[in-house]
Amino acid sequence: MKKDKLEYFLNPALPNIELTLASVKEFEFDRHIHLDYHIGSVSSGCLQYLHHGRSYIMGTGLLSIINPDEVHTGASKSVNGYTGHFMAIPPTFINLISQNFKQPEAFFSKSLIDDPYLYNAFMYLHNIGVSHPYEAQHLQLETVMIAFASELVQRYGGVPFDVGEHASRLSRKQLNQIKDLFHADPSQSFQLQELSEPLGLSKFQFLRQFKQSMGITPHAYFKRVRLEYAKRALIKGKEISDVAYQVGFFDQSHLNKAFKQAYLVTPKHFQQRCL
Repeated sequence: MKKDKLEYFLNPALPNIELTLASVKEFEFDRHIHLDYHIGSVSSGCLQYLHHGRSYIMGTGLLSIINPDEVHTGASKSVNGYTGHFMAIPPTFINLISQNFKQPEAFFSKSLIDDPYLYNAFMYLHNIGVSHPYEAQHLQLETVMIAFASELVQRYGGVPFDVGEHASRLSRKQLNQIKDLFHADPSQSFQLQELSEPLGLSKFQFLRQFKQSMGITPHAYFKRVRLEYAKRALIKGKEISDVAYQVGFFDQSHLNKAFKQAYLVTPKHFQQRCL
């Protein structure tokens, strides 16, 4: 039986843009978030995922779009698994595209898009990005990348949904306050009380309202944030043992276990593919 596999690529022509090839049958992505915009497609099989409380099935010809900080899952819907193509695009890149069109910060309200032109453009972009990572194709790749991102923002980018002052949810301001703490120092450890008190909430109210707002617990969210920062540090060539402490894991073994559970590869393998 073919083993599930995730391969990660960084192309010098597309700095800070992470490309992933997935061949998956059994592996499932638990509820998680990303710090970047995530675009995905499949070239065979079907991928099922939960997003914003709804279940989506992505087959060939469709494109998924996940905004930063949005909780989602992922699992095969096909008996023989799926072949997936994914791209993580930093918010700074997308925001530059938005600014050029004099639009506000991009927000994609459609989670699954049926757009043959964009699907084919994305597949072409992804294929040349992972097939020729070390050849001098900067101009071609940059041109295709900007053209794809521009079409994506123009067609589907919009104004973010507002997280209102709903009784069972945290407000956008409250959420940002908590997220700022997590992002400021991923090595820091927190207790529920020190997170809830500044918001005027009990530990139990905070836990319930954070989960209602984000779809996962504060602990699960913070753990994923740490892993995302770990990936960035590994891409820069930092020692794995140093990265573990830098982002708040007990030791390298603890990071290895969490990293492989989240990304199906070890930090060492991920770093080797990206350097």
